[in-house]
Amino acid sequence: MNGYKRKLRILVMLDAALAVAIVFGMLLSPRVANSRFARHDLLADAATVQSIRIGGAESVGLDKAGAAWTVIGDDGPLPADEARIASFIKAVDAVERLETVAKDASSRKNLGLDGDTARSVTFLDAKGKTLCSFVLGNYAQAPGSVYLALAGNPDSYSADSGMASYILGKRTSWLDLRAWVSPPAAESVQGLSLHGSYERQDGSKVDVDYDAVRSGSGWQAVGIALDASRVDAMIRSLAALRGEDYAPLAGPAASAALTVELRLGNGASLSLSVEPRRADGRYVASSSQRDRRLYLPAWALTEAVKTLADVSVTAQPGRP
Repeated sequence: MNGYKRKLRILVMLDAALAVAIVFGMLLSPRVANSRFARHDLLADAATVQSIRIGGAESVGLDKAGAAWTVIGDDGPLPADEARIASFIKAVDAVERLETVAKDASSRKNLGLDGDTARSVTFLDAKGKTLCSFVLGNYAQAPGSVYLALAGNPDSYSADSGMASYILGKRTSWLDLRAWVSPPAAESVQGLSLHGSYERQDGSKVDVDYDAVRSGSGWQAVGIALDASRVDAMIRSLAALRGEDYAPLAGPAASAALTVELRLGNGASLSLSVEPRRADGRYVASSSQRDRRLYLPAWALTEAVKTLADVSVTAQPGRP
C-alpha cells in the first residue's frame, strides 16, 4: 500500500512539472513572442530624407538643400549641425523592432504619448512624401527603451531609445553655432590682433590693444617676448568659440567694442567683431565666416581673449 502511495505521489509531481513546463513553453514560444515583438523598420529609406519636423514643447524644422542642412528660423534658414542630424537619422534608422505594450489609445497619456511630454516626429522626402511618422513618449521601464506610437495606429510600443535624446533636445542643439565654419589650427596662425574691450561676467572691464606675430618658435608683440604656449592656447580658444544662438536679422548692429583678427600663413585672415555687452550679459558678435550674427556668452570671451600681460613670458603663475 505504501509503495502504491509513493508511486502516486511521484506521478502527481511529474504531472505538475509537466504542466509548468507547458506553460513556460507557451509563454516563450516564438508565436507568443512574435505577438509582442514585431519587426518594423521605422525609417525604411534613410538616404532619401530631405526634411525633418519635430513638434512638441519646442518645434524644430530641418531642411536639406543639396548636401547642406539648415534649421528653419523665424527670419530665415540657420546653419545646422550636420553631424548631429546624420547621427539622429542613423539612430532612427537603427530601430528595426517594436514591442507592443498597449493595444488601445487610452493608455497613451500614461506612457507620455499624449500631452505636453509627447514629441511628434516626421521624416519627408524631396517631394514631401512622409517616410516615417511617429510620436515619442516617456522612457520605458526596460533599460534602453522608450515608448512610441506610429501615426494612424492605436497601438503603443517600446523601442530602442538611442534616438530619444536627439528628439528631446532644445532647438539650439540643432544649430551649428561655431564662430568659424573652418576653425584654424593654432600652428596655421602667424599673427593676431586684439583691440578694444569687454566685460567679464563679474562686470569688470578688460582692455586689450596689441598685435602679435609669430617669430620662429615663439611670439612677439611690440618688442615683448610672449609665452608661445599661452598664445597658442588663446588661439585654440578663439578658434573654438561657439555662440548660444543666432541674433535676429532685424536687430540693429552696434559699433564694435572689440575686434579680433587671426592672420593665417596662406595670407587669409579671420575676423570677429564684438558689440558692447547686452543687458542679459551676452555679446552680439559678427564673424567673417558667418552671414548671421551670434550671441556669445560672457564667459566665452573671458576664456578666449587675453591681455598682453596674460600671455607675456613674465605673466604671474596662476594667471589665466
